Amino acid sequence: MTSETSLVKQSIVRRSQRISTRISTSAGNKLSHSVLETSSWTARTRRSTKAHEDITQRAVVLQSDASLLGKAQEDHLETTVAESIILPKTTTFKGRLGYACLNTLMRGLKPDPVFCSRTCRIDTILKKGLDYVKSLALQNVCDLLKIIEWNEIHNIRFMRISSDLFPFASHGEYGYDISFAKEELQAVGALAKKYNHRLTSHPGQFTQLASPKNNVVTASIRELEYHTKFMDLMGLDKDGVIIVHMGGTYGDKEAALARFKENYQEKLNSNIKARLVLENDEFCYNIEELLPISQELNIPIVIDYHHDWLYPSSRSIAKLIPIVNDVWMRKGIRPKQHLSSPRPGAITIVEKRGHAKRCYTLPEELPNDMDLMIEAKDKEQAVFELYRIYGLHPVDEASWRPELIVDVEELADDVIPSTSRKRRKTNLKE
Repeated sequence: MTSETSLVKQSIVRRSQRISTRISTSAGNKLSHSVLETSSWTARTRRSTKAHEDITQRAVVLQSDASLLGKAQEDHLETTVAESIILPKTTTFKGRLGYACLNTLMRGLKPDPVFCSRTCRIDTILKKGLDYVKSLALQNVCDLLKIIEWNEIHNIRFMRISSDLFPFASHGEYGYDISFAKEELQAVGALAKKYNHRLTSHPGQFTQLASPKNNVVTASIRELEYHTKFMDLMGLDKDGVIIVHMGGTYGDKEAALARFKENYQEKLNSNIKARLVLENDEFCYNIEELLPISQELNIPIVIDYHHDWLYPSSRSIAKLIPIVNDVWMRKGIRPKQHLSSPRPGAITIVEKRGHAKRCYTLPEELPNDMDLMIEAKDKEQAVFELYRIYGLHPVDEASWRPELIVDVEELADDVIPSTSRKRRKTNLKE
């Protein structure tokens, strides 16, 4: 066992003890599920009594079982500690960094969380009717206004709108016209324009124009019409793009590309075409495979660095960016890209697909003046992290929280066999 690892273990135990002490004066504050909690975040968040008891119990488990860490855990902790020591970096990047759909701080507000993805089940629609669904949608739109205001205060001027803004709006049976929220949507667009914020959207994985199934294509078009409608009602300019993947290959990649082309040309209206952009994925279509259809149909490509790492093109991103950006420029749209990192410790391709909580390095190939969506689990905090590392914008210390380096549940999975952990938790509850 290395001396560094021993220090880490000692630090974990000390911190867990300090957490237990702090909790006694912070009952009612919101729990952040980690042993390495900072005092500033603890002081600002609300925790329930139940959460207080839970973290205390977990701290005891962690403290008592730190000695069980083996070689694999030593390596994991050493890597984690090394990654947590971030030195300042420099960049020439002058674009906007953004996050997707959810603001973690605002979502955690009690008793009135702020978020834009309220939804329900079909059974609820049958019991309460569409007026109830529309009321959820209005709450979502009103909260989007609050999030944009928060983003402006915190120097974040790029955000992805949740596809659940209007729950079930594109459903084949329970869908509805969203024009009832026209005034509210116009207010969102006006506020975004006032602050020069960019709003985009990314329909889910089931939006597949290349599918061989007519019902899937029909549902995909409804979804695209819905996204286009709320963006048009907001009055967003052409930078408000809708990102989709090509989808599966269905056993014949060329045939799938041909279907996409036919459906794009013959079934999409001009408003959808004006906003639709493609993104390379990690399994089926890399950047180079999308280029021919991009250039022929004048559809911009969003470069995703993580996906390119998993399924690279034969040419480097540095060589592909000028080619890709030429289509963006032809359509008069500001280019955007996606950045995420694989989860620490990921081994299989499926595990590597998962996003880490944060990113700590901007790509060397990143153009100076464009927009970069940070697809990380910590959302706005991941943007703050890059702001701090690169000095891009000042960060309000009261709204920033450091990454939770050791998650208790994850560490428990490594240190304590699941059956043993369940037994210990049972004993603690008794």
